[in-house]
Amino acid sequence: MDRRIAVCIFLAALAVCAIVTKPRVLSWNDGSRIATVDALTANHSFRIDGSPYAVGLGDEIRFRGHLYSDKPPLLAVLGAGVASVAAPFGITLRATPGTAIYLVTLLTVGVFFALGCTYAYAFQRRLGYSPRLAAAVAASTGVGTLALPYAAVFPNPGPCGASALAGLYHIVRARDANGGRWYDTPLAGMFFALAYAFDAAGIVLALAGAIVLWGVPLRRWLIAIAAGVPVIALQVAYNVAISGSALPTVFNSGVWNDPSLPLHTWSSEMYTVYSPLAYLGFAVNLLVGARGLFSFTPLALVAAYGLVVMRRAGGLQPRLALAIAATFAVYFVLIVFLQNDVGARNFGERRYVDLFFVLGIALGPALASVRTRAARIAVRLALAASVAIAALGTVAPFAGAPGESGFAFGTAEFGNLAHRAPIQAGLDVVLLVLAITLVLYLVPLPARPQQPQRA
Repeated sequence: MDRRIAVCIFLAALAVCAIVTKPRVLSWNDGSRIATVDALTANHSFRIDGSPYAVGLGDEIRFRGHLYSDKPPLLAVLGAGVASVAAPFGITLRATPGTAIYLVTLLTVGVFFALGCTYAYAFQRRLGYSPRLAAAVAASTGVGTLALPYAAVFPNPGPCGASALAGLYHIVRARDANGGRWYDTPLAGMFFALAYAFDAAGIVLALAGAIVLWGVPLRRWLIAIAAGVPVIALQVAYNVAISGSALPTVFNSGVWNDPSLPLHTWSSEMYTVYSPLAYLGFAVNLLVGARGLFSFTPLALVAAYGLVVMRRAGGLQPRLALAIAATFAVYFVLIVFLQNDVGARNFGERRYVDLFFVLGIALGPALASVRTRAARIAVRLALAASVAIAALGTVAPFAGAPGESGFAFGTAEFGNLAHRAPIQAGLDVVLLVLAITLVLYLVPLPARPQQPQRA
C-alpha cells in the first residue's frame, strides 16, 4: 500500500509541476543552462558561442576563446537527453522553443521535484509516522516551500536538494539492521554525489550524511564513497576541460578575466571583506529580510521547532536533528560570507532550495508534537502562508529590479497576468485555495507517531 501511495505522490507532484512549468527562459540563470542544452543537441558541444540562447547572456565564462555556461553540466545533459527524444517529433529548441523548454524543464527539474516529494513521504514513514502525516509532510515540502517556484524553471537547486534527501534516506535505511538493503549504502553515495554534480554547494549537504553515517564500519564509508567517485570525477574533469581548474567555475577567477563578460566586475568583488556590521545585515536579510528564509517560508519555523523535538526523541532522531541543523548552519554561513547576492533578481533566496527537502524531515516530528489550540492555529497559519507565498513565486521566480523584494515583483506580475488573462488568474486563485485546503486537511493535529519508530 505504501508503494501505491508513493507512486500517487510522485504523479501528483509531477502534475503540479506540469501546471506551473514555464515554456520560456526567464533569466540568465535558466537561460545559461538552456543554451547548453541547445549547444549539446545542435552542435554536440558544451560551447555555447553559436546558440541563440547565449545572446545577451550573463551567466557565462570564456576559456580559450570559447564561451561556456558557468553552471554545472549535469542538468543540461539530462535536458539534452529529453530534447533528443523530443526531436524526432519535430520538437526542438530552435523550431518550437516554447514546447521544447517546457518539456525539458518538466522532465528534468519536475521529475526531481516529484522524486523529492516522494522521498519526503518515505522518510516520514521510516520515522514511524502514519501515511496521512507522511503525505502531509510531502505536500507541505512540495507546495509550501520555494522548491515549487524553482521547479517551474530550469535551475539546479531543486534537483540538488531532492538528491540529498534521497541520499540521507538511504543512509538512514542502511543503518537499520532489519529494514536496510544491500544497495542502500551505494545509493546513498551516488545520490550525494549527484547533489554535488547538480550544484557545487551540494557538497555541504554531504555533511548531513557523514554525521548520520558516523560510527558505522569503515567498509560502509568506502562503499558509499566508491559509488559517488565516478560522478564527482566526471564533474571535476568537466571543470578542468572548460576552465583549466578542478574548482567550480564560480571560484575560478581566471575564467572571468575577459572584460567583455557581463559579470566580470561582479566576479572581481566576490572575495571582498566587509565589516562585521555588514555581515550582520546580510544575515538578517537572509533570515527575515528581502531574501529571508522565514519571510518567504514561514513553514521553516515549524521545521525549526521539529528539530528541537527530534533532539529530545529516541533512536536516531537526535543525530538526524544534529545532521540537519549543522548542515543548515554551515550552508548559511557560506551564503553570508561567500555567496550573498543581495542584488539578485530572484523570488526569495533560491539557494535555500538546496536545503528545503532535507529541512522538511523535521516537519513530521513537529506536526506530531502539536498539542495546544494556539499551537494548532499557529501551525495552520504558517502552512497556509507558506503555500500562498510559494504559489506567488511560481508567477515569476526570476524577475524584478536588482534587489527588489520578491513580494513586490511577484504581486506586480500577478497583477499583469490578471489584466491580460483574467480567466487564467482566476483559475490560479482557485487552485491555490484547493492546495491550501488539501494541505490543511492532510495535517492531523494533534497526531501521534506509530510505534515502534524505526529510525
